[in-house]
Amino acid sequence: MPEKTLGTNPAPTSSPHKLELDHLHGASMTGVYAVPTFTDKAVTIKLKNETLLVTGQNLEIKVLDIENGKLTLAGQVTSLKYSASATPTSFFKRLLK
Repeated sequence: MPEKTLGTNPAPTSSPHKLELDHLHGASMTGVYAVPTFTDKAVTIKLKNETLLVTGQNLEIKVLDIENGKLTLAGQVTSLKYSASATPTSFFKRLLK
């Protein structure tokens, strides 16, 4: 399945991050700023100061409310990986490093 990109919002009303997992059935969270990419196997979620990568099988976005910072996923979640948000650099700056 091809990657898809969803819109961003610079300041959702709910900035604290909260994550709730439903055993093998999905996840719901708050504090979401954007969902840059998603497939049926991985969803990348931008939070206030970090990025969350959710991987699994048959992942599907059920609810996405960027204005309020809410996201609900369905499917089997197998892993969650947090990473600090890095300032984006251009391809040439990374190449010349």
